[in-house]
Amino acid sequence: MNGKLRWLGLSFVEFTTADGKVIYFDPWVKSKGNPSCLLEIDDIKSADLVLVSHDHEDHIGSASDLCKNTGAILGGPTETMWRLMDEGLPKELVSNSGSGYLVGGGIEMDWVKVVATPAHHTSNTSCAIGHIVIAADGTTLYHTGDTSLTAEMAIYAHLYPLDIVLLPIGGGGTMDALQAAEAVRLMNPKKVMPMHFEWNPEPLKALEEFIGLCTMKAPQVEIIRPISSQYIDL
Repeated sequence: MNGKLRWLGLSFVEFTTADGKVIYFDPWVKSKGNPSCLLEIDDIKSADLVLVSHDHEDHIGSASDLCKNTGAILGGPTETMWRLMDEGLPKELVSNSGSGYLVGGGIEMDWVKVVATPAHHTSNTSCAIGHIVIAADGTTLYHTGDTSLTAEMAIYAHLYPLDIVLLPIGGGGTMDALQAAEAVRLMNPKKVMPMHFEWNPEPLKALEEFIGLCTMKAPQVEIIRPISSQYIDL
């Protein structure tokens, strides 16, 4: 497992691979409303790939601008890609010749493989998804997107043994701390970073509850406490 990880608020995450490629998940910057993000879109100078899980504003709000500014390729659910192209995103910046992908599909490049997984959540234009990313050196990261606990998580973790999982813990529209801790037990990654807890009425309490439950259910898994904009060496 190699590379660097940076949580940027809610589900907005930056992953830098061992060979220096930069992937952003669910980008949503400070001025668009992200309560924990310290960055504006112009602070991001380079990106190679942007992956979105669904079309809610707090997950795609900065995706098109980020791709236009950096030339990064955008990946995500098919109809969501069509919506963003209708809104002005050039087709050449969208994966798979503008079609995106659905669950079970994804992207293959010479430096990364992306697999779309099921996510139980709503989306106005397509199904919601998660992303498993396998870098050229084999480092495997799973950004679940907004989802409940699902049995499929264990199947995907069997197919693609996971180095690190990023998953929501806030409840309401996603799994809560108890369900998230059980998801970690099912997937058994080497590391986990909780995210998407800011909408909980008591976000810090939710975070501490997850850490306690995860320590009980999966003591072998290292828990990375999210601190906005702090780089974590993997």
